Amino acid sequence: MSGLRSWISVIILLSISICWPAQAHNRSQSFSLWSIDQQQFNMLYTVKEREATRLQQGTNLSAEASLISHLEQTIQVMQAGANCSATAPFKAMAAEPGYLRIAATFDCPDILDNSAPDIQIESFFNLVSSHIHYGRIAVQGQPPLEYLFTEARQQQYIEIGDASWSTSLQQAFLQYTALGMEHIFTGVDHIAFLLALLLMMRNLRDIIWLVTGFTLGHSITLSLAVLGWVSPETAIVEALIGFTIALVAAENIGYRTGANRQIAYGTTAILGLMLLLSISQLVTSTLPVLSLLGLILFTLSYLPTNSNISTLQIRPVLSLAFGLIHGFGFAAVLQEVGLPDEQLWPALLGFNIGVELGQLLIVVVLWIVYLKLKRYKKITSATADLCSALLCGLGLYWFIARSYGPAFA
Repeated sequence: MSGLRSWISVIILLSISICWPAQAHNRSQSFSLWSIDQQQFNMLYTVKEREATRLQQGTNLSAEASLISHLEQTIQVMQAGANCSATAPFKAMAAEPGYLRIAATFDCPDILDNSAPDIQIESFFNLVSSHIHYGRIAVQGQPPLEYLFTEARQQQYIEIGDASWSTSLQQAFLQYTALGMEHIFTGVDHIAFLLALLLMMRNLRDIIWLVTGFTLGHSITLSLAVLGWVSPETAIVEALIGFTIALVAAENIGYRTGANRQIAYGTTAILGLMLLLSISQLVTSTLPVLSLLGLILFTLSYLPTNSNISTLQIRPVLSLAFGLIHGFGFAAVLQEVGLPDEQLWPALLGFNIGVELGQLLIVVVLWIVYLKLKRYKKITSATADLCSALLCGLGLYWFIARSYGPAFA
C-alpha cells in the first residue's frame, strides 16, 4: 500500500512539475570575439535567436533589429575614461542556424599605444539576471584573452600589450573555474541528481564514496568530449540525465517501501509506451529505439533485484556510471562556449575544479541540513519521502520532455 501511495505522489508531482523548464542546460548566454585593426576595435557578438526574442516584447521589430537596438544601448568601449565611438551602425552578419550575429567597430585612437580599454557589456542582464557573456580578445603576438561577464561584473579591463603567457594561463584557469562553479549552481538537474543520490546516505564515508564516484565519472567523459574523442548527441544526453534522476529517486522510494518490483514495472510501462510510440512513428523522439529498449532492460534487471542492503552498497558504482552521462552534459557547455586552444588544459582543469568546488559546497550544505534534522526522525523520514517523490516526478518529466522536444518543454 505504501508503494502505491508513493506512485500516486509521483503522478501528482509529475503533473505539477510541468511548469518547470525541461531544458535545464539551455541557460541564457552570449559570446563576443574582439580584434584590433589599426586604431579600431572590432566586435562580433553572437547569441541564440531565442534569446533575442525576449527583446521583441512590446515592439514590432524583428528579433535581429531588436538585438541591434539593444546592443547599441548596452555595449560601450572606453579608453582613458572616454568613450570609443562606433564608426558605423551595428549591422547583422551571417550566422549559424538558430543564432544571430552582430558586428560593430569602435574607434580607439590610442589602442596601439598599450592604453588598455575597458569593455562594458550590459546586454540581457536586465532581462535575465543569470545571463552570462563570454568575451574573447584576439591580440596579435600574444595568446587570446578570455573574459567572463556577469550581472555582478559587467565591465572588464583589457590588458593589451602587457599580458604575459603565465598571466594568460592563470586568467583562463580562474575564468573557467568561475564558469564551472556557476554551471553547477545553476544546473538544476545536476543538483537534483546529487540530492537524489544523497537522500539515502546516513554517514560521511558513504557520501565521500558517492561524490568520488560521480566526480570520476563526469571528469572522464567531460575530458573525452571536450578533446573531441567522443561526440554524443546533446539531446540524447539531456534526456538521459532526466532518466538518471528519476531512476535514483524511484530507487529511494523502493528502498523505503520495499516496492522495488512495482516501481520497476511502473517505470518499464512508461518506457514501453515511449518505445511503442517510436516504433509506430506517431511521435518523433530524440532517443533511438535501441536506447529505449536498453533502458527497459536495465530497469527490469536493476530495480527488482535490489535489496535494501545492496542499494547502499551499489550507490557509488551507480554514481560513477551515471556520472559518465552527466559529464557529457557538462561538456556541452564548454563546447558551446569554446575552449581557447592556447589555454586548453588550464581552462579544462579550471572548469573541472569549479564544478567540484560547487558540488562540494552543495554537499556540505545538504549534510549540515541533515545533521540539524537528524534528531527529528519523523521529520527526516517525511522529508526524504517527499523529496524522493518530487525528484522522481521531476526527472520523469525532464526525461519525457527532452525526449520529444519543444512540444513538451
